[in-house]
Amino acid sequence: MPVPHRFVIGSLILLTTIGMDRASVFAQSEPAMIVQCTESPQSIDVTVHGKPVLTYNKAFQEPPEGMDPIYRRSGYIHPLYTPSGRMVTGDFAPDHAHQHALFGAFVNTTFQGKRVDFWNQHKRTGNVSHHKVIEVHSGNDVGGFTVELLHEAFTTADPPTPVLKEQWKVQVHATTSPGFVIDIQSTITCIVESPLTINPYHYGGMAFRGNNQWVTAESEKAMNAYLKATEAGEKRTAPDLDVARHQFLTSKGERRFEGNGSHVKWVDLSGRVDDKLCGAAMLSHRENFRFPQAVRLHPSKPYFCFAPMVDGEFTLEPNETFASHYRYIAHDDAPDTAAIEQAWLEFTK
Repeated sequence: MPVPHRFVIGSLILLTTIGMDRASVFAQSEPAMIVQCTESPQSIDVTVHGKPVLTYNKAFQEPPEGMDPIYRRSGYIHPLYTPSGRMVTGDFAPDHAHQHALFGAFVNTTFQGKRVDFWNQHKRTGNVSHHKVIEVHSGNDVGGFTVELLHEAFTTADPPTPVLKEQWKVQVHATTSPGFVIDIQSTITCIVESPLTINPYHYGGMAFRGNNQWVTAESEKAMNAYLKATEAGEKRTAPDLDVARHQFLTSKGERRFEGNGSHVKWVDLSGRVDDKLCGAAMLSHRENFRFPQAVRLHPSKPYFCFAPMVDGEFTLEPNETFASHYRYIAHDDAPDTAAIEQAWLEFTK
């Protein structure tokens, strides 16, 4: 291997090489960034201090054997990890295979006189997928990437109609306290000549599905029994974490049932992964449409979303955009309310 020769003149260091160009010399000596983003044909992977933070799936992820291929999906984040390496997202859950970790889609929409559901893939009326990478960058303070997704309507047999173009600007911060901190700025643009109406509905938008360990047949049975009893007017205490396997906490201090449909600044979802408590908080920016937005906290599943369509329909006209901004904190241990609140203040200042 050729050896570089170093000459020092005062404080000036000159590098020359024999058979080695300048770019290769500096590339070998350049230290790795704290936030490292690596792109491959399948994904974009992000680490902080060498620890895995998240994977954005460019390529279609295939469902497990025996599951309907309709649930294959690209253009979402999974896995998402805590600083200790625990996975807080879940994918291809047998109960709701269409809930893909950290993802977004509209549910009840009207396009050219037809109902289109971009969320529930099994209805075969719409889907969301990765389209292209715009840029990827590493950094010592912030690293991240910008990607483009397409929301397509299956209004005819073939091909599907691209209705919305969505851009995700994802930024990962060089910190592990109060957890890994990730920002996603979403900008959705109507790219057809017909408007898309988002109808009133109880869920849809930016969503989060927790680790598949956070729901079992036993936990579902207990939650459904509690729901049935309360609907019948019986007074019962909601199942605790050991029974439910996961729990919600909102910025108002509400848990699952009282928090569902409320308008809040942030939501935390936590549970045990390999017997260790961990979770993720999702913070909504004050400039988001209809802030504070209503949230859907599922009555038995480890899933929630911010859903502005709860408060009525809205329409995206041709070339009109819909912007939203969220911060995610993937944390170990129980949620630290004070730390999440402080993170929200810093996020929205």
